Amino acid sequence: MQAAQPGQRVPISPKADCRIRMRGGEAARIAVAAIGRDASQHGRVLAFDRVDPGHWFMEGMAELEGDFEIVAYVMDDRHGGFTNHAYPFEFEVDGTIWQMPQPTEQLAAVILAEVYTKNGERRMKLSNEGFTFGIDAYVRARNMGGVEVPYRNSPGVPLPGNGPIPHPDGRGFSEGQGRPKPMPGQLIGSGSGVLIAPDLIVTNAHVVEDGQKFEVGPARDAGTVIAVDAGHDLALLRCRTHGAPLPLRIGSPLFLGEDIMAAGFPLIDVLGADLKVTTGNVSGLTGGGGDIARFQFSAPIGSGSSGGAIIDEFGNLVGVTSASLAHENMRNRGSISENVNFGIRAALVYEMAAAAGADLPPLAISTDNLRRNVVARARSAVVSILVHA
Repeated sequence: MQAAQPGQRVPISPKADCRIRMRGGEAARIAVAAIGRDASQHGRVLAFDRVDPGHWFMEGMAELEGDFEIVAYVMDDRHGGFTNHAYPFEFEVDGTIWQMPQPTEQLAAVILAEVYTKNGERRMKLSNEGFTFGIDAYVRARNMGGVEVPYRNSPGVPLPGNGPIPHPDGRGFSEGQGRPKPMPGQLIGSGSGVLIAPDLIVTNAHVVEDGQKFEVGPARDAGTVIAVDAGHDLALLRCRTHGAPLPLRIGSPLFLGEDIMAAGFPLIDVLGADLKVTTGNVSGLTGGGGDIARFQFSAPIGSGSSGGAIIDEFGNLVGVTSASLAHENMRNRGSISENVNFGIRAALVYEMAAAAGADLPPLAISTDNLRRNVVARARSAVVSILVHA
């Protein structure tokens, strides 16, 4: 057995058999399929045969022409869970067995390998990347909306006609169509949060809305909502997690044009569950309609950035990401808007923590503006939040 190196490329025979064994405790919840496109560029899927729970086999892969990917995914991800808990994986092709390393991120769908042809030779690139929101996120990212994914919904029970689950933000529904009630434990969304004191995280109220279970950071530590200020779109979570809190800059005002960075976890189903940091400036000292509790900034953000940190050039927390201007609405009015985003001032975070009886430590304001150090401090304090019904 060989240790697989992600990115490693190996030649394989044109009709290579493929066998995958999963040794972890939740292997029975994982299915495997080969997914690619046919000559007309339509998505096509070939399911592996299930030998027994945790053991999947495909005899020859020549039937799926062109390039394709071998993907392992949680069958019943409506109830949460990740492929990580089924590792270690043993991946066998042409008699060679590779042991796949466990992903560093929590993934409900993982691409084990990409199979392609180069210079007339069939080759395979080992991979270990994937999607936190599972096989439906994979299908959306590959623009294969019409693909029927096998073995969906229940371990070992293929249910025909069970199409992709809509994205947690509601995409996939036509206008006027109701959103189905999520099942208990179902992943319904994600956001970001900021550690402002030991075991105390601030995020947006709309991030935790409708949630019953919250998983924080890569270790999926359990979080509990202790306070919500819906009017200012803030919420506090108590969570025993690692990291160093960010100091709040509340003694000196923001100034127009000030450089800032936004740190959070946007679109983790597409971009991955690692921290994203963007740069911009304070582009307005009030929010929509002159709201003095908010300010406008230009650092790009995306769905899932909500609740993330807005920091100054020294890494002090000056605000919490809240919202973006509705670009589609502006286009309908004949206007163009780009990177018009809003943050909630850090002073509101301080006031909310005090009202909730949560003591914030007297953290000294940082004066170190070396970018590498600033980002390292943000990486320690900004966390992802997975929200379950």
